Amino acid sequence: MKKMRKISGVLALTLGLALLSGCGKDSSQKKQEKMIDKYSSYCTLGEYKGIEYNQVSTEVTDDMVQQQVDSFLSTYSTTEYVTSGTAKMGDTVNIDFVGSIDGVEFEGGNSNGQGYDITLGSGTFIDDFEDQIAGHKVGDKFDVKATFPDDYSPNPDLAGKEAVFAVTLNSIKQTTMPEYTDALVASYTDASTIEEYEQSIRDNMTETYQKNNEAANKQTIITNIINNSTINEYPTKDMEDLINSTIEKVEKNAESYSTDLATYVSVYYGFASEQDFRDYISQMVEDYMKEKIVVCAIAKQEKIKATSDEIKAKKQELMDNYGITDEDKFKELYSEDDLIFYTLEDKVTDFLLENATPASATDAE
Repeated sequence: MKKMRKISGVLALTLGLALLSGCGKDSSQKKQEKMIDKYSSYCTLGEYKGIEYNQVSTEVTDDMVQQQVDSFLSTYSTTEYVTSGTAKMGDTVNIDFVGSIDGVEFEGGNSNGQGYDITLGSGTFIDDFEDQIAGHKVGDKFDVKATFPDDYSPNPDLAGKEAVFAVTLNSIKQTTMPEYTDALVASYTDASTIEEYEQSIRDNMTETYQKNNEAANKQTIITNIINNSTINEYPTKDMEDLINSTIEKVEKNAESYSTDLATYVSVYYGFASEQDFRDYISQMVEDYMKEKIVVCAIAKQEKIKATSDEIKAKKQELMDNYGITDEDKFKELYSEDDLIFYTLEDKVTDFLLENATPASATDAE
């Protein structure tokens, strides 16, 4: 009787790491020169300096800090199921139910006295079910009438049919927040006082938003430059290798769950079919390659190169970001070419951001 929910996942890490290849015995500087020369030859650069862009700038507000405080308090809250009171929308309640259609109980429509928690208004159950619980008191027994959606995939035999559920409201889940005091803060955080704790939240959020804003602004600028440029041709073999290596990695993940690729990408990533997934990977690789080509073209034009120390720093950053502590594991995921390109990309996009022009507030709005 639950709504069917499409389970989606983030492919960023799995796919991002698959977009990486490189081998050879040249020094990092020679590799870099070869990379720049190779990929820059595939495009004719358009305008790339003074690019106007709608600047992303996020200010940390008091409300945002309060949300973090509320989340902290929620972590240390206590809950109990109370056996009195009236249920209202937003409450989490515990119910039992027996569902029937035309007086005949249907499979999967009986909680069997085990009790079931549901948050009223969450949309977990079929339409109109939760609304009819609100207003009832704990201990009430009542009927809920609801119609299954016409596209009810979990059990097509129920699709479009009206059901009657005999419901018992067992209890209401009540959450009690702890008192927000200096002592609580000192017990569970590195701060000693509420003021110190909230300042740390503000500082951390400001740093995070600054990084995210900068990344978003850089991506907007590089996208504009890609659109201004002409890709004369693509390194077809490189792209085929990237597509195949990405799909192979996901296929291995599917095998670890004892399932096939089509089922895996449907359940975990929300793709309607294996072909849709392959099309997505192909488009992602094309977008990645456009960016790589343009970055290398600008690097060649502006004589931008990554130093050995910068490449080492990038390696440490990647290891820290993804929690990689084992050197061999890192080498499995990233080649030297990967490190060179991502370091070079950072330097090029830094240069582009410095030479770009934020749009006026009116234009940005």
